[in-house]
Amino acid sequence: MKIHFQSLLAGLALVAWLGTGCAAPGSQHAAADEDGPSGAKLWAQNCSRCHNSRSPSDYSNAQWDVAMLHMRIRANLTADEHRKILDFLQAGN
Repeated sequence: MKIHFQSLLAGLALVAWLGTGCAAPGSQHAAADEDGPSGAKLWAQNCSRCHNSRSPSDYSNAQWDVAMLHMRIRANLTADEHRKILDFLQAGN
């Protein structure tokens, strides 16, 4: 239980950090390829406008999950875009 609580606190801290000035209400999403754009391409098109590039291993899978849930709303991402970006970020762990 203690580890879960620490992960939750770390995730909330990450959300607070990511949420400072990152709204993109009119964001334009990538035009779909056959399977749609990759998570890396989606990250570059949607996230890099507000965030500097970080190593995906800087955060745990749980921390990326919390951050992406928050940013899905803030950046107006579709469920598919959210999943692809999250998979891309978590692949580094």
